[in-house]
Amino acid sequence: MAKLYKPFFQKVLFTAVLCVAQVVAYAQSTITGKVTSSENGEALPGVSIMVKGTTTGTVASIDGDFSIAAPANGTLVFSFIGFTTQEVAINGRTTVNVQLAPDSKALEEVVVVGYGTMKKSDVTGAIASVKTEELTAIPTTNALRSLQGKVSGLDVTQSNGQPGANVNIVLRGNRSLRADNQPLVLVDGIQYGSFVDINPTDIESVEVLKDVASTAIYGTRGANGVIIITTKKGSATGRTSLTFNSYVSSYQKGKYPRMMNGEEYAQLKREAYRTTNGDVYRNDEDIFQVDELEYIKNKQFENWQDYIFHNGLLQNYELNLTGGSEKTTFSVSGGYQRDQGLLLNDVFRRVNGKVSIDHKLFDRFRVGVTAIYTYKNQDKRDNPLNMANKILPIAKAFNDEGNLILNPAPGYSAQFNPLADEQPGVFVNNIVDKRLFSSAYLDVKIFEDLLFKSTIGLDIRDYRNGYYRGHNTIANVGRNSTSGVELTNNFNYTWENTLNYNKEFGDHAIQGLLGTSTLGRNYEEFKASGNNQSSPLTSYYDLNSNSASKVIGSKLLQTRIASFFGRVNYKFRDRYILQGSLRADGSSVLAAGQKWGYFPSLSGSWRVVEEPFMQDFAMVNDLKLRVSWGRSGNAAIDPYATLGGLSLSAYAFGTTAAYGYWPSVIPNPNLTWETTSTWNAGVDFGLLSNRIAGSVDFYISRTTDLLLPSLLPPATGYSEIMENVGQTQNKGVELALTTQNITTPDFSWSTDWTFALNREKIVALNDGVTRNEANNWFVGSPTRVFYDYKKIGIWQLGEETLANEMGGYKPGDVKVADLNGNGEIDPGDRTTFSQVPKYSFGFNNHFEYKNFDFSVFVYGRIGQYINYEYNASGFKPSALENGSNVDYWTPENPTNAFPRPNSSYSTTNYLFQSTLGYVDGSFVKIRDISLGYNLPASLLGKAGIGKVRVYGTLQNYFVFSGIKDYDPERGGDLSFPLPKQVIFGVNVGL
Repeated sequence: MAKLYKPFFQKVLFTAVLCVAQVVAYAQSTITGKVTSSENGEALPGVSIMVKGTTTGTVASIDGDFSIAAPANGTLVFSFIGFTTQEVAINGRTTVNVQLAPDSKALEEVVVVGYGTMKKSDVTGAIASVKTEELTAIPTTNALRSLQGKVSGLDVTQSNGQPGANVNIVLRGNRSLRADNQPLVLVDGIQYGSFVDINPTDIESVEVLKDVASTAIYGTRGANGVIIITTKKGSATGRTSLTFNSYVSSYQKGKYPRMMNGEEYAQLKREAYRTTNGDVYRNDEDIFQVDELEYIKNKQFENWQDYIFHNGLLQNYELNLTGGSEKTTFSVSGGYQRDQGLLLNDVFRRVNGKVSIDHKLFDRFRVGVTAIYTYKNQDKRDNPLNMANKILPIAKAFNDEGNLILNPAPGYSAQFNPLADEQPGVFVNNIVDKRLFSSAYLDVKIFEDLLFKSTIGLDIRDYRNGYYRGHNTIANVGRNSTSGVELTNNFNYTWENTLNYNKEFGDHAIQGLLGTSTLGRNYEEFKASGNNQSSPLTSYYDLNSNSASKVIGSKLLQTRIASFFGRVNYKFRDRYILQGSLRADGSSVLAAGQKWGYFPSLSGSWRVVEEPFMQDFAMVNDLKLRVSWGRSGNAAIDPYATLGGLSLSAYAFGTTAAYGYWPSVIPNPNLTWETTSTWNAGVDFGLLSNRIAGSVDFYISRTTDLLLPSLLPPATGYSEIMENVGQTQNKGVELALTTQNITTPDFSWSTDWTFALNREKIVALNDGVTRNEANNWFVGSPTRVFYDYKKIGIWQLGEETLANEMGGYKPGDVKVADLNGNGEIDPGDRTTFSQVPKYSFGFNNHFEYKNFDFSVFVYGRIGQYINYEYNASGFKPSALENGSNVDYWTPENPTNAFPRPNSSYSTTNYLFQSTLGYVDGSFVKIRDISLGYNLPASLLGKAGIGKVRVYGTLQNYFVFSGIKDYDPERGGDLSFPLPKQVIFGVNVGL
């Protein structure tokens, strides 16, 4: 019997032992301990401690102590900003003390610089980096718009709200008075342009080179700063990754002011005729036509903005495929975008694709090629809002059959229906833009420390704009039809060869660069147009049938730049870094003897944090001082400008028309580059385990040899000659700061801050000249100003005597300041209003809670004036047209806002009208509010999906300024307002 039950008891005993072992293994015990730094033994408060594989966690106290419940055989994961994450097995212990090592990854981060890369810790200039996560967080059609408020000193504004509109970019102020002030934009080292229509998900990083020590390596192209965009390459992981990104945006017009309605306009007209009728109202029958009176009686009024504006819809789809092996990596992507704007038939379409292949031929040879193709097709509307905002509201847009009435305001034949361009077949304005942007390289590792690289880039672009505007369109208002075509072809090439040397020996490290560059630009333009085309059916494909005003034209521009450059970076004991560079540029646009320019730079940095005496300052994790000086140029000279110019002249040769040329531009072979010299001083810092990290930069730059026209005596036969005579100055301060406010296992909150203050001014114009009123250039003022009288109110009743003495004014007229104090208003009372902001800022708050993420981005631009169209030309006190709904002066309403209506005024000009438009354009906007959710990995893993994130975004919904119902970022114009958007998107990764 004992033998019979023995196996049974053995099984029971084994099962019991196993259960006890499991209970012991999974029993929760309290683990205590302390977390310190391996560098100095200081306690680390705020360290996150998690039980691996669970959601159980805690945070170290102010003294670095912690207590957590965990299984005896579990593993604790310790993580902290600025330190390496560490996993520690418990192994039955109840006390676990841990030392965390500082994470050098931030210092070892590599940033892209001119013609190469460099450790972030070795950078001696002012360079800001933006990673792909920041570019793709907010949907946009132009990747550069994502930089708004993200890079201190970079002023980015949206030019208008029309689909496909570009952005305006200025870095550290305006330098040139006549040339472009936008930074040089490079994609994979090749010049691209400011409209970056590459899919943001194809971008690996963006570096902004701000000081001249960083940009001097680009010579004549670097004075305005440089933006380097690096696209994504394949990865040698042995597996293929597929990502899909899409968003849909429904949008409406943003803040936009309304015009007067029918009753408000009727009262304006009564007041206008009262003013010219001895302050006595005239009968409505005397100032309104019969049909108008009928419309007023029946309240037949139109709100033209309601007809014009529609809801827009933006759709975007992107697909990316990446992968590769040790020898070959690849990246293939494609995208489609369709943007239906706020106006009917205003549509922008874009299809683009990118292919990037890198292949290791042998141990020392590597080749690669990248090709980006973009096809854009745009049906672009003319601006109908100018007509919609001035046409009378006492009108009828459609007849009883529903057909458009072309002259809807009775008796006003010049006021055309603003919906006229929406008629079928009467308006076509189509743009097709095709571009192939490609580059290829060869890397040869000559020695372990010496690398040769040859890169060639080709940029081929074909552009066609064809238009047909029938006679019944807003542009032609019943006159002749117009049609035409503009064709342009661009072929640009870049060939660059560099030799990079990197060597470390003992306490010393040297990086050296030598290179050559050849740039070529070829631009062809062909135009043809005419009036009175025989049939609208042929659109712009039958220009020869135009019977009047036929015009043809063509143009060719060719430029070449040859360059030699070098750079040396020396580092001693990882603390002291010196760098110098020199570039020589020779350009075909300059005359013999002036073709070459030389652009040097010197910079140095001291990594104070590496000094032995800093070991006692545990709260300081990074501290680096930087100083730099450099000189770069601006190729502000038009091709062939040094040769002079000829203009076409027509004359009669008997009964036959003949043409000749006359010398219209005097040559100046002494023209040279505009040159900018800059001093920059900065400090990079990290505090409290890098929970607070950032940089501060101070700079001053002076641009000399500005190209300006100098007047010539009439006896020369020329009115002016172009010379290098002007000077400008910019100085300012920039701050970039990142703070990790809260970090717990389930919740984190971080903030990115940027602030930039810049003061620009003109230092000198032509010899002895301190002002150029024709161009609004004044020594001591910014480069972009308005120049006019300063409105201080409206002349009031009781001020008749003084108003008359000041210049014959009367109550109800605009009152301007007597700035020169001579007792009358004269041209000497005019002053300047700066269009340049005093400062700008941005801050982005990012929150994460488990699988949710939430971000709020705020952007502000303060201190600039705009010329607000609504206040100036939009207000029509003559009442001959409709206008802005403003607070105007009457004897019963003695306001200081707008002048008294007056029927004797013209529609386009009245006394001091322009002064009404200059308003403070400062604004703060909550530009983006975004909420996202990452689907749980446990759910996705079953379907073989790596990541799915869905999100919603409100964009441009909240704008705060001193201007009612208007977004000042638009710059004062009333055409194509900036939209507010509701966006829904998804990111999928396999």
